[in-house]
Amino acid sequence: MEMTPRPGEIFHFENNKPYQVITIATHKETSESMVIYQELHGDFNTYVLPMTKFLEEIQNQNIKVDTAETKSIADEDKEEGEAVNDILMSFLDAESYSKKLEVVTTNLNAIDDRLINDMAVSLDCTIEEGTLDQRLHELIYCLRQMSRFEDRRLR
Repeated sequence: MEMTPRPGEIFHFENNKPYQVITIATHKETSESMVIYQELHGDFNTYVLPMTKFLEEIQNQNIKVDTAETKSIADEDKEEGEAVNDILMSFLDAESYSKKLEVVTTNLNAIDDRLINDMAVSLDCTIEEGTLDQRLHELIYCLRQMSRFEDRRLR
């Protein structure tokens, strides 16, 4: 079975660390399909591989993929996933860092590691591995620093 990666899908490569597909691009000179993906750990480095090589990696290493189709079908899991998506969408739609901070602080009990990773990527900040509580405090600290200087930047 050949699958085409889609933006937003998360793959766990041989080191069992998560990588998220950012987009599918086309090489300007060769018209070859390329997969642009980012590690959701460490330095959040971004990588690009030709589609064929990316698919080979997935097939050769028996990669785990997190998609809506591969997740549990249990109703509770679906409801949690929808709540997380709503929180992430509110966070991404927030017009300022202060509003983003408000989204985080009003949803503390619903935030998990994956959501912290997604929020950190959107902010271009690094949240170190650790307990959920430690990572949440790092995210809040990052948002406070960003909101502190928000009104001072030139527009």
